[in-house]
Amino acid sequence: MESLDTEAGTASGLQAPDLKAAAPDREFDHKWALTLLDRALAAMTHEYKEAGKSAQFEVLKPWLTGDAGNISQAEAARQLGLNEGAVKVAIHRLRRRLRDVIKNEISQTVKDRADIDREMHDLLEALL
Repeated sequence: MESLDTEAGTASGLQAPDLKAAAPDREFDHKWALTLLDRALAAMTHEYKEAGKSAQFEVLKPWLTGDAGNISQAEAARQLGLNEGAVKVAIHRLRRRLRDVIKNEISQTVKDRADIDREMHDLLEALL
């Protein structure tokens, strides 16, 4: 038996788990997913910089990170001097490239390439 009362710092008392806290394995998976996304975005930032397209990447990046609520595709097109259709195609290509970069990152951590799709699924679940 252990007392629920603690005395001025002399006893640890019973510590109830925080029911709102994520399970440790879920928290690890979430942090892993965020780290993987950060690495992929950093790789793409470098890639676009090397190609001389840093400005385009920075304008379109919100559609990769989920922060596009503040800017419309029409506004992005105006900023880039493109038409809206070209921006939609550029966003589609950017998303496809992000997926490829993430798969490449994952491929460095699995032995069997067949596991990449399962890891992609796990990544998406960890982000939810």
